[in-house]
Amino acid sequence: MSSPDIDLAALPAVRWPAPADVNLTLDIPPGGVVLGTDRSGRPVAVAALQPRPVRIGLLGHPAWATALAYRLLGVGCQVAVLTAGSQYWEALRSRVTGPALTWLDAPGSWPAVPGTPPTTSPGPQVLIVDYPSAPPLWVGDLPWCTVMHVTSDAPEGNDFWANVDAMLITAQGYAGVITRRWPHPDAAQADDLRPGEIALADRHGIVPIVFPPTP
Repeated sequence: MSSPDIDLAALPAVRWPAPADVNLTLDIPPGGVVLGTDRSGRPVAVAALQPRPVRIGLLGHPAWATALAYRLLGVGCQVAVLTAGSQYWEALRSRVTGPALTWLDAPGSWPAVPGTPPTTSPGPQVLIVDYPSAPPLWVGDLPWCTVMHVTSDAPEGNDFWANVDAMLITAQGYAGVITRRWPHPDAAQADDLRPGEIALADRHGIVPIVFPPTP
């Protein structure tokens, strides 16, 4: 029952849209691998698994790449490793067996089959290149394929490093490499890491991360 003091005729008419006319968009975050927590205690992940090619550069110590390989295997990735013989891969080689982990002599043989979504076999595929030379851009240029180059020196003008989607910084002295890819004013954070920290750099910014060791 309306109040006699309210003139309903003066109210504007409202037409509600039909359900079919409503455009609903669900924003699903990209799949990633949890690295650790930021300095506020919030979890941080690198978006390594996507329905497009992904390129990641890891600067610093190759031992960090072996820890990431364990985590990638743990989330169901097919991991291939191309290494020049670094001793840090021996534990992975001796303890992990089966088709999920392969060792390559040349990047041209990867991937054996195109990458596929996580719900079907063989799942996302990751190539870790612990080698002085960065892989060419055509390697792994397929959906659900991720290529990571592990090095202590990212050469200026290199095609791979000029197109990386993310960088993992595991040592001091790489702020200049970040600014060549993204002009972040706070790139110096990457040279001010605390003990036990690494940094994730991408187009969004730079985040120092407490990286817990992988058992």
